[in-house]
Amino acid sequence: MKLASHFSLTLRLATVLLLVCGGLGFSTPAQADIVTLNANDNGKQVQLNVGDQLIIRLPTISPRFGWRLTQAYPGQLAVSTVHSLPGLSSGVPGAPATFEIHFQAVGTGGLDLALVSAQPGTSYSTLNGFFHVFVTIDKPGVAKNVNVTEYGNHSRVKVNKGDQLAIRLDNTAGSQYQWEVMPIADNVIQLITPPPAQAGKKPKKKVKAGREEDVTFQFQALNPGKTTLRFLYRNAANNEAPPKRDFELEVEVPEPPK
Repeated sequence: MKLASHFSLTLRLATVLLLVCGGLGFSTPAQADIVTLNANDNGKQVQLNVGDQLIIRLPTISPRFGWRLTQAYPGQLAVSTVHSLPGLSSGVPGAPATFEIHFQAVGTGGLDLALVSAQPGTSYSTLNGFFHVFVTIDKPGVAKNVNVTEYGNHSRVKVNKGDQLAIRLDNTAGSQYQWEVMPIADNVIQLITPPPAQAGKKPKKKVKAGREEDVTFQFQALNPGKTTLRFLYRNAANNEAPPKRDFELEVEVPEPPK
């Protein structure tokens, strides 16, 4: 009888403790997610949180051949491991081998994650030696800088209110053609005026005419909603001439969590 009474008292105390902890807002830390992509995910957008793992599996003609990153992503994505696996894991039926690379999301931001075949003709798929996804990495309460290049043309990106969005487009130095951003009809996102050059600061070295250079447009997310950013590469000396090319990006700013 005493044993049963002691057990009942212990159970009641445990229940009260759980209720108190819940009322104080104590909770189990969120578990990091593992996101796995293969060749079928080429061109997609991926949403991660800081701490998540990203695994990419791509086909190759032999375990001797792999894929390589087009650039590093310091402070955002860190490579942890690289493997060679049986071909079935790549998402491409009949692939002799699969290249697998593991990333850890270590900081907030948005980036074009691109990989190319280590050697031309070794990807064994319709990827033609190029794989690209757009990755955004969030952390609750932290604004992030999202960077998009021309690899992200005609794609979508999700940014939170307060985030900054930089769009970097290829340009030819000395050319009559220039990128022009089309008017933005809503109040979802706004173009930030570039800051004036600081007095006494040495100007950047002038790029020789005909060489490739980047031009960057900086935006800030203002309010929840959806909008489309559109750019035209136009002849600045002839407004009647058709644009050489264009760039378009769908932008979504979700409602903030309550």
